[in-house]
This record gives sequence, C-alpha cells and structure tokens, in this order.
Amino acid sequence: MKKLLSTLAALTLIGSSSFSVVSCYSPLFSKGANSNSNNNGSDNGDDGVNVDSQSKALAKRALNQEADKALYTDYSKNNGNNITVHSNDPKVTTLKGKDYLGSKLDGNTKFTPYADAGIVQDVAEYALKQQGLSGAYRQQAIEAIKAQGIENIDYSIGGYIKHVQEQNQSFDGFKLGFMQNASDTGELVPMWNAAPAKMREAAGKLGITAESGQGTEYANWFNERIASWLNDGTLQQDQITVSFGPFANSFWHTAWQNNKTPEELAQVIKNIGNRYKTSKFEFYFAAPYLTANGDYMASQKLLAAALKILVEEDSNYDFSLALVTSTKDGVAVSDDEQAMILGDEASPLYTFTKYLGMNFRLNLVPYLTVADTAAVEAPSINGDWEEKTIEAAVTNTSKVWMNLAKKLLSDESLTGINETNIYQRMGVTPWIGRRAEKAAYNFTQNDAVNLRSWAIKNKLGNLSMFYISRDVPSEFISNNSGNVNDLADQNPLDQNIRSGTLYKQYSYADALSGLVTSKEQEAANVGEAKGVDYAKDIIGGKVKEALDAISKQQGSKGWTTPGQATPNPSGEGNNGEGAIHDPNVPTEIPTGFGSSRFDDVKTANPTRTSYDIAKTSNVNSNYYYSPYVDAGLSQGNDIAGIQGATGLDHLTLAFVQQANAQDDTMELSVAGMSTTGDAYTWWQDKQLWEKMLKPMAESGNLQNVKVAYGGAATGGYYQKNPWDWALTKAGNVDGAVNMLEEGLTKYQKGLYDLAVSKKVKNVQMPKSIDFDIEGPAQFRQQPNEVLAKTLAKMKKADSQWDFSITLPVLPAGLTNEGYNVMDTFIKAYKEAGLSLADLPIINLMLMDYGDPIYQSAMSAGKSNYDLAVEAIESTKKNLSSSINSNFGTTGEDSLLYSKIGATPMIGVNDTIYGVFTVEDAKDLYNYVNEKGLGYIGIWSMNDDRGKDFYSKQGANKSLLTHGLTYLDDYDFSKAFNGKF
Repeated sequence: MKKLLSTLAALTLIGSSSFSVVSCYSPLFSKGANSNSNNNGSDNGDDGVNVDSQSKALAKRALNQEADKALYTDYSKNNGNNITVHSNDPKVTTLKGKDYLGSKLDGNTKFTPYADAGIVQDVAEYALKQQGLSGAYRQQAIEAIKAQGIENIDYSIGGYIKHVQEQNQSFDGFKLGFMQNASDTGELVPMWNAAPAKMREAAGKLGITAESGQGTEYANWFNERIASWLNDGTLQQDQITVSFGPFANSFWHTAWQNNKTPEELAQVIKNIGNRYKTSKFEFYFAAPYLTANGDYMASQKLLAAALKILVEEDSNYDFSLALVTSTKDGVAVSDDEQAMILGDEASPLYTFTKYLGMNFRLNLVPYLTVADTAAVEAPSINGDWEEKTIEAAVTNTSKVWMNLAKKLLSDESLTGINETNIYQRMGVTPWIGRRAEKAAYNFTQNDAVNLRSWAIKNKLGNLSMFYISRDVPSEFISNNSGNVNDLADQNPLDQNIRSGTLYKQYSYADALSGLVTSKEQEAANVGEAKGVDYAKDIIGGKVKEALDAISKQQGSKGWTTPGQATPNPSGEGNNGEGAIHDPNVPTEIPTGFGSSRFDDVKTANPTRTSYDIAKTSNVNSNYYYSPYVDAGLSQGNDIAGIQGATGLDHLTLAFVQQANAQDDTMELSVAGMSTTGDAYTWWQDKQLWEKMLKPMAESGNLQNVKVAYGGAATGGYYQKNPWDWALTKAGNVDGAVNMLEEGLTKYQKGLYDLAVSKKVKNVQMPKSIDFDIEGPAQFRQQPNEVLAKTLAKMKKADSQWDFSITLPVLPAGLTNEGYNVMDTFIKAYKEAGLSLADLPIINLMLMDYGDPIYQSAMSAGKSNYDLAVEAIESTKKNLSSSINSNFGTTGEDSLLYSKIGATPMIGVNDTIYGVFTVEDAKDLYNYVNEKGLGYIGIWSMNDDRGKDFYSKQGANKSLLTHGLTYLDDYDFSKAFNGKF
C-alpha cells in the first residue's frame, strides 16, 4: 500500500480589520514591489485575531479590481511610480492593436520538445531508483549495464542536444517543465515539480530563484542538473521556455490564494526568467485550473494581468498558453455573444486574449481518446486516425481564436492578423507513441512526418512533443482487449520513458524537427531497436545481480533526489516511476483537485446525485471488516478507542518482512526491525501489545488479527519479502518452501505466545495472513511460486489457514503482471489437490488508478464507488478465467465473489482526482454484503480521521488524516462496520 510522506501546509487568505490586505516581506519580491499579501499560512494573523469571511471576501474583491485595473493600464508608459490609467473604454486591453509578438514570427516552423526537470538521467539512474539505491553507485550501475551490452539510454534533454549537434543541425530550444509551487508550503515559492522548498531554511522562500549553490537542497539539485545539461555553452539566450505546470500546486493559483497582486506575480515570473536567462514562458492549463468560474477564473485573470504588465514593460517577453484538446473540434466556444461566457476548456483562451490581445502563442496538446473523438475515419485498434484528427483540431481552434479575438478586440485592431497567418502564433504538441491506458491511440513516426509536412504547408509556428524522454523504443505489451476503448499497454516501464513503439531513439524528434523526412519502419523487437526490457534488463539478469551486491553495502539504500512524476498531457499526474524522488523526505504533491484536503463532501465527491445512503438489509453473515494498521507508526493505532467507537473485531497488521540487519537466519518483524535489544522490547510492549494486540486479545478476537507481508516498500526492495529471501538462502524451491512455512508459522505463534505471556485467557492463535505483492515484486516469478506452494502446503495440512493475496487493480481489472501472480497461486493450489473453496482471497487495492481514469469517470458522472465496482466485476472475470485454465470450470458467481476482497484508500488518494468518500464507503459496504465478497479492508486505520491528530483542526492528507476535514474520527470504519 502507498502512503503520503508528510503533512502539507494549508493555503489561507489574510486581511486586516480595515479590509486592506497587508503583506509580509518576501525576498522573492523586489523592495519596490507592491506588497499586498500575508503568508502566515493560517487563518489567524500574528496577533491571533481570526479574520472573518467578510474581510476575506473584500480582500478578494480588491484583488479582482487590481486585475481589472491592469487590463486598461498601459504599463509601457510607466515612469517611475507614475501610472497612467486610461479611463476610455476600460473593458478593452491597452494591448489592443499592438503586436509585439509579430516581430518574433519568421514564417518558419520551430521544433521545441518538452523535457522534464525531474526525469531520470538514464537507464543506470532508473535501475538504481528501482532498487532504492543511492546515486553514489551510479558509475557501478553504468558499468554493470554496459557489461551486459545494454544501451544506457540518455533520457535527458542534454542527450538530445548532443544528438542534434552530431547531425550538424541547428537547435530551436526546448520547453522545460514543470514549474509549480513548492509542496511543503502555502506561500508562493517556485520549485520544479512541486519539490519541497524546505522553508525552515532561510533560502527556502527563494525556491529555485536562489543563486547557484545558495538555495536549499532540492533547489540546488534541480539547478545543478539543468546546468549540467547546458554546460557546454551551446544553448543561447531564450532557448529555454519555462513551462508552468498544469496539475496540482499551480503557481498562479497559489499566488491568488496568497492575495498577490498582478505586479507581485509579475515580479516573481521575472525573477524566474532571470534565473534561467530566458524571457520565454508557457502556462499549461488543465483541470481544475481552467475552470470558468470562482477562484480558478480569478486566478486566470491574475496571471493574465501579470503577463500583460511584463510584456508592456519589455516587449522581448514571449508567452504561450497551452491547452488540452481531446477531439477534432479543438478548443470550441459558442459562436455568438454568449461566447463571453465560456466553458472551462476555452476559459484561459478567453482570458489571455482579453488581457494580452494577440501577444501570446497558443499551443494545443491533443490528448485524444477513442470513445470521445469523432475521428476523420472511424477509430479502430489498427486504424490510422490520430494525425488527421490533430490537424482538424488545430484548424478548428484557429477559427475559434480568430472569431474570439474579433469580438474582444474588434476587426480594425487585428490588422495583419487573419485566418491564414494566425497559424504562425500556434503550435501543437502530440503525445508520441501509444497512450498506455488508451493504447488504440498510436501516434507513429509516420504520423510525425505527416504532421511536420502539414505544419510547414500551413506555416504553423511551433511543433513540440511529450516528451523527449519518451522518444525511445519500448515493447508494446498488449492486454489483448478486443475493445477499441479498453486496449492498454501493460509494459511495466514507466510511461514517461517508454513510447510503446519500436522506432529507434529520437525517431519522433528527427521527424518533427525536419531532420528526417522519410517514413521509418519499426524494429522487429526491443533488442533490435536497442530499447530496454524491464523484466530482463532492470530487475533481472546480471544487472540485477550487480545491484543486489551493491544493496548489501552499508549506506547504499536511499535514493536522494527530489521531484515528482511527470504528468500526462492533460495535466493528470500518473505517479510514474520515471520521475525521481527521495522516499525519506516529504516530496508528495498535495493531491485532490489541486489540494490535499476537502472541506465539504460536494467538492470531494461532485458527481453524486444523492449523499444520503441507506444501509442494505442483506447483510452477509460471513462479512467482516479488517482495516490495515501501519504498525510502524506510533500514532493512529489506538485499537481500544477504535473498538469502542466502531465495534471493530478484525485487524490487519502491516507490514512484516525479513529483518533488515539479519542475513543468516529468517527473522520476521514489523518494518524489518531487529527483534533483539531494549528498543524492540519497548516497542513490543508499548506499541504492538498495549495499543494493538491487547484490545484484540482481551475482546476474544486475537484470532482475527491478520498479519500482512510485503507492501510498497518491499515491493521495490523485494529481497526483504520472506519468500524471496528464503529462495535465495535455500537455493532451491523445496528448501525455500520448508523454510518459509516454518517462518510464517513461527511468527503467528509468537503473537499467540505474547498474549499468553500477558496472562490473557482463552486466546487462539491467529491463522490469517495477507501477502501484498506490488511493484517489481510482481515480476519475481520463482519466489512467487515458492510462496504459492508454501500456502498450498499449509492449507492442505490445516484448512483453518486463511490466506489473501493483495494486488494492484484498475477498473478494467488486474494488470497482466497481477493476473500472472494470481494465476500462480491458483495453479499451485490445483497441483496440491485443493478445491476451489480453498483458494486464497484476491484482495484488490481499490486506489491510485491514475488521473486519466479518474477524470474520465468524473466526466461520465461516476464516483469512486463506481470505479471500485468496475474493478471488482472485472477481477471476477479474471478470476473465473484463471480458475477455468487450472480447474476446468469457471466457478459459480457466489464462489467467485467470496474469493475477492476490497481495500480502498480512504479519503484523498495519491493522485489529483482520486478521492474516496464515506458515501463511496457506504455504497461499497452494501455492494459487498449483497454480493458476498470475502471482506473489506482500508488503507489505513491510522488516518481514519478528518482533523489533524494533534491540533484537532482541519488538515491536509497525511499519515494520520485522510484529508476530508468535514468528517469525524473513524467515520469510514463506522460505515464499513455497518453503523449508518
């Protein structure tokens, strides 16, 4: 199971009692800047006086007036502090009729690919991260990779620049993403990929604008890495376009939340430009920041006003607006007077045009799907529709923009700009290769050649692509769906460093830049294409052996670099492994719809038509609720208090593994703690026993304690899974099975012996064990076979053993690797002569599906409960298929349901749009009882509260709160225990 790594600061708005807005000094702003904000990070001023809602409303009204004033203030006429305010026609921008951008257009099509500031450098760095190894071992990883003849692919923009130089070609520049607000503060602090600013340090407030070597740890890391790509001096001024990112921690929206004026925001953007010696910026909008009303619309106006100030003060500034388009219609608005009241998709285009006139570029990001696009030809799995749909989207959007400009700016002010040459102000950024979750979309190298040809013909100003790191060969591993909408790529490589096609590296970039004009054929296999095979090259073979040897060295563990997953083109974070982060520090981006807390249910769960859920009368007598408790935490595990509030009688103790310091004998413990010494004795007495086991034992429920092995930590460091460790130690399957059986049984008996030693009477030994197999651990075929054979052997000898296998899942069902894990266990049970009734429960991690799935569901009016049901029903089909393959029967529905468990992550998930509310929980309780599923769990019992554990105030998602501040303690557990 995943868990957030930190409590993130709330964003608040401050106003004084006189309704003026007061500012704290921030080194991000020059001394002459208009100070109009307070960054205390709470609803209280320093004097402790709470600011009422009326004060905040008036403060926001004042900021709106500031943005409105910027519309008709001509900043090119500023002289010191003297500002000329034009009162004539205040609804029209003073940039009307001015064309600062025109001088930058030369009729050519530039190619500027996207790069990510936080992506892994190469295969060696990716392999180290997958093993959780320190970057200090990079050279050893490179040598191990080269020794095996594996291409150490360079994923960075630096690698592409070298490629261009080797071809003696000119380089137009690149777009570097994504600039966001730091994730560990509510103040306005620019950081790449929302990495923490470490605000306790003096330089923290500067973020990445700090001078070289003088920032905090992560600011320095990013700046040094960017400098390393460019240190040969080949890049010229303004060849970097800083892209402000589309998903959580929006920089301009944070500015709005902090009451910044247009002048203040303009100053920070100027500081960022000075840091990277560029005047080129792109602002990439996606949900929820393109919303056409409320604070999101107000923050659009704030940004547009700030950019207007900058371009009027210095016409060298070059701004772009990036918008997602999902159909051939492009960015569409109604073509009448009501066009001024726009839908979400066109809202930023309206705002930018209103404030900036035509002094910005428009970049379209086609995030095409099959179900929602009326393609030029009927979409099919093998159809060729993508490039023509992109052409149509650009063409239609050009007409919309021209019409919108005429209405806002008048025909006479658009002299020299028409339906033909407006293309020079536009660009398009295709998602190259296959979309992982919608793999019927396949933008090929041939499409790239055709798009370049079309762009040249129409004098399109810019071509880009997502991402330069994806322009590498990778195998397309199909889920074999015959449904055009369900086809998916199951390759475990992170999709930010895979294309799903077998073209050689830079084939897409060469085609889109015009370096190559001929169409290429894909290679026959990933080896021929010089790509990376995840199972063979990253977690298997000699490279794995070399990294395993490194992992045993003192101090080798712990990847130490910041950053977050690169988002998909629509702005949804995919939590991919291609981006790098430090697992030991708070690097999580606030989740939810742009934040990691929700203060009301309708915001958290907006698709529901009813929030009043009645309890089903069909309660299944076999149903039970067994929440995971993170036993490694010292709080949130007061089981006695939880029992009193909810009637809890089952518990899942997470996570047990091989002790970190023990390599000689099997020693199992929570979080790999050593089981010797005073520290363990204290933990066992004061935490494990007093808080967790004692309440269960004294209520006669010790036998209902389920012990969980594995989890996210050992998923990546699978050597600590006892079944993997046993196979390595024994050297053969039979020996490993015997060793593992002994170890598992010994640990369960140890819990029983502990209760007996505490003089608790009438206790029974717990015989329920869960195995959470995720991440790279899913690919460990032989160790997983050892585990399967062990469980089958134990079940055959004693039918009271109750096992469950916890696997990641999507609404479409188990992934290929998850299905293979499940099939391994079913096969082992069949070979042991066990019956269908003996099979282990397949427990589903109903969480973190990825934002594209959540957004698509919300658009269709679905809730997180609906996605959970889809995942369960799809897994039921998977289970039936595996049973049929092994037992020769599909199994009755009642049996299939009884072999499925459901475990959602409560509250805010580790994504932007994934939020599981109590209403979802109540519906899931009813569904599980009516269908007769095995059981329900949650991740996790520790955070089943809406308020901060210590302050009892509303708080962001953390290890001890789920982020739904309107809920009371244990509301989810009450729902899953039928108390509603």
